[in-house]
Amino acid sequence: MTGPLIADACALIVFYAEGGRGMSTEALAAMRDGTVAVSAITVWEVTRKARLGKLPAMPDAVALDFTAYLRGEGYRLLALTPEAAEAANALPPQHADPMDRMLIATALAEGATIITSDRIFAAYGVPVLW
Repeated sequence: MTGPLIADACALIVFYAEGGRGMSTEALAAMRDGTVAVSAITVWEVTRKARLGKLPAMPDAVALDFTAYLRGEGYRLLALTPEAAEAANALPPQHADPMDRMLIATALAEGATIITSDRIFAAYGVPVLW
């Protein structure tokens, strides 16, 4: 693992809705101690899924105002930069999900490891922790 840590939507959902089931001890510790960053695109993805009713039950504090909750838990919030948005479109086509592509571009720009169960991220040279 290298650089800062960025949680993807799956990591946040599994951590808050399922208590981190299946995550490594290292990933769980990072999620608990507030050393993890969350991208704006991930906040958009999680809140969109919540509003569409596509998430498992999450604690009210998480579901009602996700951004405020993340700040209160000590997560560092990352902006989606125009450079990362442009770089996401230049990535090879291994991953078709536009939110994940923007997260990959952000991680590459930050020199970060992504906490995710999606192993395809590693095809882009992004370290993965689960």
